[in-house]
Amino acid sequence: MLVRIGFGLSLLFTGIAEYRDPTGFADSVGQGLGYSWLESLGTMWGYVLPLLFILGGLSLIFKVLPAIGTWITGLALISIPAGLMLKAAASGVSLGDTMPPAMNAFIWIIVFMYATKGMKRGCGCGCGCCNGGACNCGDGGVCPMCGKNPCVCDAKKSSMPMKSAMSSAPSAAMKSPAKKAPAKKKAPVKKSSALEEM
Repeated sequence: MLVRIGFGLSLLFTGIAEYRDPTGFADSVGQGLGYSWLESLGTMWGYVLPLLFILGGLSLIFKVLPAIGTWITGLALISIPAGLMLKAAASGVSLGDTMPPAMNAFIWIIVFMYATKGMKRGCGCGCGCCNGGACNCGDGGVCPMCGKNPCVCDAKKSSMPMKSAMSSAPSAAMKSPAKKAPAKKKAPVKKSSALEEM
């Protein structure tokens, strides 16, 4: 919990700091991408990136819309090393200049993966054991209701839905019909012929 909140605060403060000089930050993101259209896209992304940090940080701190917060934070963080390597590939910027900040971004990504491990997500086992609620899914977890991985449900075992009569016991319609005893064959009656009567 402390890692999650601390990392969320770090994202929030980073986004606020980048918005203190939004034009300068956006220009630094777009600069060095080589082609003019790439630089324009990079500059536009430089205006969006701090907002994603702020929204992702708030989501981590208060656990609001965790699925959306996790996606936008992951997108924002992974775009940093990808963009830096694109600068080295497109415009010939030295890898010595782009590699250190890219490795720094990967450290942020690793911490982000650890911080979001305890975030509540939807139940992934599909058994409906949480009754529409959220599950605390983790690696190696087992759902106490269905036994599937990975899911550690918040629902108590006592809240396990009762099996219907159809699933617990076969209905009368599904039972196989009782076998009838084979009918005894009647002995064939011999017809007397006219010669025997004589």
